[in-house]
Amino acid sequence: MGWIADQFESRTTSQSNENSAEPTAEGSFDVKAEQTRANLMDGFRQDVEEFQRLNGDAEFKHLSDLSCRISNPAAHVAALVTADMEAQTIQYTYEPEDADIAVPEGGVLSLRPCEHWVELYSADQRLTSEQARQLILEPLLFPKAPTISEEDTAA
Repeated sequence: MGWIADQFESRTTSQSNENSAEPTAEGSFDVKAEQTRANLMDGFRQDVEEFQRLNGDAEFKHLSDLSCRISNPAAHVAALVTADMEAQTIQYTYEPEDADIAVPEGGVLSLRPCEHWVELYSADQRLTSEQARQLILEPLLFPKAPTISEEDTAA
């Protein structure tokens, strides 16, 4: 067989492989997105365990495969994190656990395909799993104390 036949065969083989790979590309994204979501949720659990080891008061509750609740009884605030795998997003909201507690606004992380994995984005900023967890947990675990001017306007 000459080089023309070799080229012809390799190109038709690669084209048929590309066509047959298309349906699995979406499946591959789903698997990678699920891994990213699972790693994020596991990271929340580990962060709460570390916070507890340092004598912080926090609780991680696994609500379902797609959601968890992290609370800080000392701050009277909880965060609810829920993944919507069809929409390729992870939403987070904050809930007060006391009547007179102000909570920060929640947000949305998007799951976007990258070359070999799925990345987390907040708006158009790419975040590592650790950065995403810090974004969500910092207002909950380390709430800012009100400043003097905020106390004056509250009074």
